[in-house]
Amino acid sequence: MSTSPNNKYQIIYDLAQMNNSIQLLCFVAEVSRSGYYKWLERETFPSEKQREDNEIKKKIMECHRKYKGIYGYRRIQVWLKVTYEIHINHKRVQRLMKDLGIKSVIRKKRPYYGRKEAYLISNNYL
Repeated sequence: MSTSPNNKYQIIYDLAQMNNSIQLLCFVAEVSRSGYYKWLERETFPSEKQREDNEIKKKIMECHRKYKGIYGYRRIQVWLKVTYEIHINHKRVQRLMKDLGIKSVIRKKRPYYGRKEAYLISNNYL
């Protein structure tokens, strides 16, 4: 089972707090030392886009809870536009939902028992 690089970096960070060598930990985890330090920089000082994504993620989770998970990325995009006047691409909403690990619930189709058009049975004259 392979672990994602972010998980590896987090484990290295935790073990480095116990006075272990970062160089040795990176070697064992088969990741580059420079990659670890880049990850550490991103974690401690997130960019403006990452902060904006975190704010949007909070709003997506609000929508997901409010509508019990039935909204997909298209409807969430429209909800963000209507509710918060946030104009973002549907692909970005889809990516953020994937990061959060949420998907829309596919509901079961129910039969329609409403009014139907009346039909006339003709007599058989043959």
